[in-house]
Amino acid sequence: MPTLAAFLNLFLGVALLILCTYGLRALWIRALPGKALAWLIAPGVAVHELSHAAGCLLTGAKIHSMVLFRSDGSGEVRHGPPKLKYVGDVIISLAPLLGCTICLWLLGVLLASPVNFYAVRAQGVQTSQLAFLWDLAGLVLRDLQLALETASLASWRTWLFLYFAMCFTLGMAPSRQDLKNGSVGILVVALVALVVHLVVDRLIRAQPDGPVFAFIGGLTLKLHYPLAVCAITALVAGLILLVRAPFRTRRR
Repeated sequence: MPTLAAFLNLFLGVALLILCTYGLRALWIRALPGKALAWLIAPGVAVHELSHAAGCLLTGAKIHSMVLFRSDGSGEVRHGPPKLKYVGDVIISLAPLLGCTICLWLLGVLLASPVNFYAVRAQGVQTSQLAFLWDLAGLVLRDLQLALETASLASWRTWLFLYFAMCFTLGMAPSRQDLKNGSVGILVVALVALVVHLVVDRLIRAQPDGPVFAFIGGLTLKLHYPLAVCAITALVAGLILLVRAPFRTRRR
């Protein structure tokens, strides 16, 4: 079942990334005061909203108004319904995941960061979701190991990367309203994936080593990069929590 496996892996990988961004946001809210964090993540909020706007342009949704950043750390894009129904809602709702990942990639290229995309090639599509998660975890650990071995705390590039990594990983997280707007579209996309699975796998009897499945598999494995950056950002937040812990105890 190569087609179904490919879509399941893609869905699983994206869901895992969303959960990680939610956990990361909760961690940073504990690490820094609310007002300070709201201003610090301004670039990530702006990219989040610009990604929504780009999704609107791609799907034909009319943009009524746009606020890139507010002092409370929020932003907003008001838009009409997309001309590309259902799928358009998914694209607009989840656009920040792609937009912020692209910014992370560009940041890594410009700063020559050790945490960057590898030339990952999928050897077919993993038919087991556990095997896919195992491969993905291995890539994330390899990224972290490389970052710890090569990053220099004396370099301004490292600190600039860590700051913008925090901004963009927190900016990835879709809001509750985003998920609500795209919920029907996600179900429709899942139904289409099931139909494609029945047609391609059952009728055509496609093999898991074809170019389409290799492309989907390789694209899905690229999720290791934003996941690795999320892990690094979580480590930084954890260190800040440890440093602030004695001062919190004294105040109590």
